[in-house]
Amino acid sequence: MTAILATILGIGILLLIHEAGHYYAARAAGIRVEVFALGFGPRLFGWRRGDTDFRLSLLPLGGYVKVSGEDPTRPPRPGDLFAASVQQRLLFYAGGILMNFAFAFLLLPILFLIGVPFEAPILGSVTPGGAAWEAGLRSGDRVLEVKDRTVHGFRDIATSVALAEAGESLPMVIVDGQGEQRELLVTPGFDQERGFPQLGIGPLFDLMAVPDSPLDQALPKGAALTSVNGVDVEQTLTVKLLLDGALEQEQSLRLGYALGEADEAFVDWSPKPVDTALLPKQLGVLQMTRVVAAVRPPLDQKLAVGEVILRVGGQPVRKLADVLLAAQDQGLPELLVQGLDGNVRTIPAHPELNLAAVAASLALEAGPEAPYAIRAGGAAALAGMQDGDQILRVDNQAINTLDDLREVVAANAALETAKPLDLLLAREGSEEAVRLELTLAPVPAYDYSLAFRLREETVRSTNPLTAIGMGLKEAKAMVGDVMLTMQRMVTGEIDRRNMGGIISIGQITHSMANAGLIPLLFFLCLISVNLGVLNLLPIPALDGGHILFALIELVRRKPVSMHIQAGFQVIGVFVVLALILFVTTMDIQRLMS
Repeated sequence: MTAILATILGIGILLLIHEAGHYYAARAAGIRVEVFALGFGPRLFGWRRGDTDFRLSLLPLGGYVKVSGEDPTRPPRPGDLFAASVQQRLLFYAGGILMNFAFAFLLLPILFLIGVPFEAPILGSVTPGGAAWEAGLRSGDRVLEVKDRTVHGFRDIATSVALAEAGESLPMVIVDGQGEQRELLVTPGFDQERGFPQLGIGPLFDLMAVPDSPLDQALPKGAALTSVNGVDVEQTLTVKLLLDGALEQEQSLRLGYALGEADEAFVDWSPKPVDTALLPKQLGVLQMTRVVAAVRPPLDQKLAVGEVILRVGGQPVRKLADVLLAAQDQGLPELLVQGLDGNVRTIPAHPELNLAAVAASLALEAGPEAPYAIRAGGAAALAGMQDGDQILRVDNQAINTLDDLREVVAANAALETAKPLDLLLAREGSEEAVRLELTLAPVPAYDYSLAFRLREETVRSTNPLTAIGMGLKEAKAMVGDVMLTMQRMVTGEIDRRNMGGIISIGQITHSMANAGLIPLLFFLCLISVNLGVLNLLPIPALDGGHILFALIELVRRKPVSMHIQAGFQVIGVFVVLALILFVTTMDIQRLMS
């Protein structure tokens, strides 16, 4: 409830600040203010002070300041808008924008003096085969600068990358895990699904015991987890793959932990079964991801992109986690590999390549015709499916992609009582298709009582002058980011479906309110800058449209024809309403997905 109230209050403050800017600008210009409203539509309540009716209205979609004499066709009287000079009207139109910018430029230095929490600018995961991976970035690298921009948090990296021009190489300054500072160039690739450039990186997460869980109670109070089976917890992607594979095989883990300055200690921890009543009904299969998607030293001398890893240490490979788990004790075992020519060869064991080295060097994918691996205890296993089977049809519906299979399974799982599914399979070594019938059921699952929490760092300066410099620099960067985002959306370099409206703002504001007062205020500074830049756009019906007409009048020394202004006002209203409808539609689609 507190977070909800803080959300409403935060958005209300931004509206109040903008309209207060118009109000005080009007007063300074000698223009009489008739209504100061938060919201639109019927008046709920308020009070009158002097000539002004201060009110709260029914629809909380903005606010407005109504001044005297906004109708330019009537003769102006003292205190009317059009009785004021062009310069005075410019001040009134720009008042809200100036107040939006002033809010951010004045508050940000104070926040940096107190301390602003950011997601740590450390790479927790580097997607194998992605742009960052190809450039040599690794998990654990700390990013100091991107394109000459000082990086406070991971969001600064993500923003700089998302706003990069197509094909642009970004200079980055990093400090690697060994403490060595170096510079490199990274060229983001465009992510069609997300609609903006990506590097293939993720933030750093800390591994922790779920509060009040059996593991939490087994660890000393205040202990921090440091490793899993010898892998540093800062290798987020590797640890997640390791946990995924270990869970499926019901393996126990050797968890490292530290307590204060003490040396690392260890505890062996076995997974606990999860109540199947809490689990969804599934088919119990997963696509085999054993085709080499990307490889770099030292494994690039042994493997090639497109080859298939069939076995590791004599055990079948179904996904990358199988290879990692096999390498965790005595290095990488012998590999059985199907080459690009279809021939099978053996790659000798490499004891010097531990789990972390393999994870940093190898990426696997499903391939165009990936067979399925069967999850133990699931519906597919109980019905007799085997590793390597390919699903051709389900209930006489052709299955060409994994998405096809997901749709059929999801529709069946949504039924109150799941009905049997008729599967037609292609099985290796069998010339005839195999037919099976099965009913969806939960797959037995296990839990280690482990959770991931985004690592945060507080950026603070105890020197007021430094804090002012940091705040002003951050505010300037915010303004630049907003303007560049709009430019990229116009050119199509950022997909317009990434736009968000009042629903998205409310959601993010609510999450920031949950995070604390400082994150909420920092986010409000960002939104305030967004509002300022948006209102600067020369769109009639927005402040920028009024400013444009006033500037034209200042240059021409006579106002623009009222017929032209009225026509553009109508167009502007439709543009604004269409924009509101579009971003609201995007918000609703994101909510539903």
